[in-house]
Amino acid sequence: MEEKKEALVPELEELLYKFTELLTGEATPDRVEMVKVWALYTHMSKVMPPLIQHWASQPEHAKARGQIREIIETIKQLNQAKNQQH
Repeated sequence: MEEKKEALVPELEELLYKFTELLTGEATPDRVEMVKVWALYTHMSKVMPPLIQHWASQPEHAKARGQIREIIETIKQLNQAKNQQH
């Protein structure tokens, strides 16, 4: 059985949960993981666009690229739905 890894900065994990809740309306573990992917990928694409373009151009990353696109779209939809409630 695999042990759960302790967070390097527990306070950042708490902040991430709150950010996820404010962004999507709910902070489930799945949503937090989706927000991590969304935030990291979005940041990398802004900071190092050639790296992301190169990575995305590789056929072996097509499935992962599709998964990331789905996550980004899901986060966008969740945020829009949350904002429409207010």
